Amino acid sequence: MLAAGWAAGSGLVSSQGTTNSASGTSLGAPAQGASDTSGASSTSSTSSSSTGTAAKSSPATPPKAAAAASGKFKGSAVRTRYGSFQVQITVAAGKITDISMLQSGSQDGTSQQITGYALPLLIQAVLQQQKANVGYVSGASYTTQGFEGAVQSAMQAAGLA
Repeated sequence: MLAAGWAAGSGLVSSQGTTNSASGTSLGAPAQGASDTSGASSTSSTSSSSTGTAAKSSPATPPKAAAAASGKFKGSAVRTRYGSFQVQITVAAGKITDISMLQSGSQDGTSQQITGYALPLLIQAVLQQQKANVGYVSGASYTTQGFEGAVQSAMQAAGLA
């Protein structure tokens, strides 16, 4: 499982140890052996095991390119230990352009504090990488799991996953 942590308030730390601030850098590729359900790591593993044939690395691209969906798509609510998470994504020409939180976990003070710092980072990462599985925020594991599940559900509704 891809893990990232909060690095002294500066952003997410990927499993490879790179720090990414909220200013717009992505989380990076998953570590070797990490499971990545989005298929984004298939290109790197395919190219290292083959001689770089285009036929093997191209299957990861067509589903996103072929999807020309546009509109707003609501995913199912994903229940976690600390509340439910549900999103609505806005898609234009097959790309996610906005994510709105319909449900964002428990409403107690601690949960609101955690989601207050974790959700903006996760939303930004999804918008940049165009996939649901973008990494974890340390101290916000349940928030991350709920958010990623909700985004995955909305992407499936839009035909992007």
